[in-house]
Amino acid sequence: MSEDLFETDRTPRARVMIVDDDEISAGLLESLLEDEFETCTLPSGEACLDHLIRFGPDVVLLDIQMSGIDGYETCRRLHALEEWSSPTEQPVVIFFSGHDTLEERLKAYESGGDDFIAKPPAPEEVVSKVRALVTLVAERKRVQSEKDSIQKMAMSFLTNLGESGVALQFLRSGLACTDMAELARLTIAALRDYELDAHVQLGALGRARTFVPSGSATPLEESVFEQARKMERIFQFRRKIVINYPHVSILINNFPIEDEERCGRLRDHLAIIAEGCEASMLALLRDTEIRARTSLLQDTAAGVEHAIVTLREQYRTLQAETRLSLHELNQFFAKELMYLGLSDVQEEQMLSMLSRGIEQTLAAFDRGLDFDSQLGGLLANIRAGKD
Repeated sequence: MSEDLFETDRTPRARVMIVDDDEISAGLLESLLEDEFETCTLPSGEACLDHLIRFGPDVVLLDIQMSGIDGYETCRRLHALEEWSSPTEQPVVIFFSGHDTLEERLKAYESGGDDFIAKPPAPEEVVSKVRALVTLVAERKRVQSEKDSIQKMAMSFLTNLGESGVALQFLRSGLACTDMAELARLTIAALRDYELDAHVQLGALGRARTFVPSGSATPLEESVFEQARKMERIFQFRRKIVINYPHVSILINNFPIEDEERCGRLRDHLAIIAEGCEASMLALLRDTEIRARTSLLQDTAAGVEHAIVTLREQYRTLQAETRLSLHELNQFFAKELMYLGLSDVQEEQMLSMLSRGIEQTLAAFDRGLDFDSQLGGLLANIRAGKD
């Protein structure tokens, strides 16, 4: 097997561009790197920019002080080139300079540099930093490649999902609708994604509402729906097609009858959307019924609460009035007995009988306190249910 074949099977070496107008300095850097990397040496910033795209370096070693444009301007123009297909295609830049000051390093950073080496460079520092940045470039490209691959797969998936995806998205959104107008809008929008001009009627026959993209339906459109809803599940007349369900009727005005294959697919999708719309309508009707029943129960609870409060107040008033009347009756008899000409024994018997009667009456009211307690408990339960 030939040596050339082995060369082509090797992993391509990373490329390093050395830009320095000092031939001795440039030659030193090249001698340090040429065994491990593919190198290119250029004498100026202008030459760097002219050969940049053609050579395609992973790393640029860039001197700062050069005749012509300096390293800072070269770096700025390098990053501004429009030929880069993505930011990851741009090389990383290592500045090197004989002036190792904070100001120089800040300028290098602001112009888009990635690292800085002071002259004269230590050989191991140069090789180490170039290796590190070559690894960084490879990692950036790998991450970008994975990102591009994922985006491509996502776009492919969405494209393949196509028409079925529209129907599935409608089914998800339709179940979250809170009123008929929103459901009609979603239905019309979903069918518009199929490039279909759709009108929708929702509700039971005789109490339905018609929704059209332009606003209000005309009397003629209303009459078309009224007649079409009496037809079979799917009714077609030339380019118009109607899909009927008990609470949903969809009228398509521009069905593409010239494309038989597409018509077949659209009928399937229309059936799915219409059935999903019917399910959403049933959910809305159940929700409306539940809310009506809840409102009725709340009104009933409010009436019962008012009746209980009134009954408790009347009972307590009667209790207080009865105690007062019995007290007054006892005082009256105590005063009037002396005028009846009764003996002391008879008076004592009469007062004793009266006292027992009053005590029995008051005891009966005391037992009635349990009734008041039960009313209070019922009232508390009703109020807790309302909260």
